[in-house]
Amino acid sequence: MNHPGSTHFDAKDRLAIINLCNAYADGFDKNELDTWFTLFTDQPTCTTYLSDSEPAVVSGDDFQNLFKSFRQRMVDVGTKPMHLDTNLHILEQAGERAVAEAYMLYIPMEIAAFNVPEKSLLETRITGTARYVWNLLKGDDEIWRIEAYTIRYNQQVVEVSV
Repeated sequence: MNHPGSTHFDAKDRLAIINLCNAYADGFDKNELDTWFTLFTDQPTCTTYLSDSEPAVVSGDDFQNLFKSFRQRMVDVGTKPMHLDTNLHILEQAGERAVAEAYMLYIPMEIAAFNVPEKSLLETRITGTARYVWNLLKGDDEIWRIEAYTIRYNQQVVEVSV
């Protein structure tokens, strides 16, 4: 095991990995999906573990179709998601492969409720915390991309009734 404080890694690659993991949240939240999909290899796989069901696995075209549909539903109902990633930790980095993980707090903000004090509960009616683990691959073009990742929710998503 490599100690977290070790300097036995390529610093340029490490910075690229950190930027890639942070860009994941930013691109999705801004609804810049064409750019967001460039963060992934041609055949990415996403496995989502919920606390109360079997894991859901999507890959390739199904991955893109699912996330396009998911993000469009948000646009249709006026929701602005916020992925707050924190505690990014590079678990492994060697050659063209790396593994990184981070905690993610997910809050879908209802745009129509912004500036309406009596609706403040609606602004954060669904909140979820999860642990993301990204398996990263450096391509022949010297660019790091997400090859596969898991989302493990630490709790059931909480929805506040009003």
